Amino acid sequence: MESSDYYIVDNSDIENQRFDAARNHYLKGDYAAALKLYLSMLNTSISYKLYYEIGRCYYKLNDFLPAEEYFKKSIALEGFKNQSYLYLGNIFYKRENIKQAIENWCCAYAYKPDDAAVCLNLATSYFSKGMKFQSVFYYEKYLKYAKDKGQSYSVIRDSLNKCSEIGNDFLQKAQRAISAKDNKSAIEYLNFAVKNMPVSFDINHLLGKVYLDENDNMHALIYLKQALCLDGKSLDVLQKLASVFINLGDYTAAYCTMRRLLPLVLHNQEEYLKTLQMVKDLNSSFDDLSYQGHKEWGDNYYDDNNYHLALMEYENCVILNERMLDKVGDRIDRLKSFINPEARIIKTCLEKGSEFYADGNYKTSDKYFSKVMLMANENSAEYKLAKSRVMNV
Repeated sequence: MESSDYYIVDNSDIENQRFDAARNHYLKGDYAAALKLYLSMLNTSISYKLYYEIGRCYYKLNDFLPAEEYFKKSIALEGFKNQSYLYLGNIFYKRENIKQAIENWCCAYAYKPDDAAVCLNLATSYFSKGMKFQSVFYYEKYLKYAKDKGQSYSVIRDSLNKCSEIGNDFLQKAQRAISAKDNKSAIEYLNFAVKNMPVSFDINHLLGKVYLDENDNMHALIYLKQALCLDGKSLDVLQKLASVFINLGDYTAAYCTMRRLLPLVLHNQEEYLKTLQMVKDLNSSFDDLSYQGHKEWGDNYYDDNNYHLALMEYENCVILNERMLDKVGDRIDRLKSFINPEARIIKTCLEKGSEFYADGNYKTSDKYFSKVMLMANENSAEYKLAKSRVMNV
């Protein structure tokens, strides 16, 4: 009886050669030739990198429909560390679909927050939508991460510095007005200040507080929410927000705010028991379906690319009904990655840097600690720890 040997031919070397050849064509600007080689590999290879390269070729050839198709195929195989989001953002921007452009650029930002070009894209897109809070948020990121300090950088830097100077001047005037018990003038000054410095925690916090003192709860709500977006663990902001919600009769939002407040007053027994009692009292004012209004607000904010407030509302849904975690949990994680991707990278770099530091490999540990110093706030414990361990070898 005859026997046959079955074996699999390893064509990896051939595939690598074709991939390298296609990449060389691309680098030389011959995108059609690169595309032809990449497409010829589809019969034997499927990978997010191949789909990405095909998408890039179509993009360079200004053939955006198939480019979009292959970028989405690439993301379907690898949805996080994927540069396809950057190109998809560009495609949607060219189509004047700013909403989808911002969402895709935020995905690119979540993976690589120190990409200055992405930060600038987001800043200018939010500016075109009239969303100054988000626009300045990303302009500041751009200035932080930009390596090219050319004319565009100088113009944006000088503009933000001027706004900062004006904002601080009006903040000081407002503080003097408050000392003189002139809240009307203080509100006027603070509104000028916040227009120039929309991402200042101090200005948003103080403006919300003064509006609350004047019983203008609707305006107080706007600025206290913005302050909470900038510092989610501010005891005073949460306490004042809870008061605003109660004054407005929004008891589910007041309940969620109190629940956020509880861990922050844990070591103050009197305050903790007082807050806990309010949580119990408010709990009786809603049922398992009371999350629906917050879900609707979250969806509206998300559709408007207002990811800070969308995250707040989706988290409220889970606070009100834990079963909602199955429905909005993925979106909450997505929004967290949009808003503060640096936190994940800082944590990882500190862990890796500490490992190499303990082994005496200071050259490698320096790379991780330097990354922490780039991304962390200079006043943070993470920045100070990284700085103390940089050896400059």
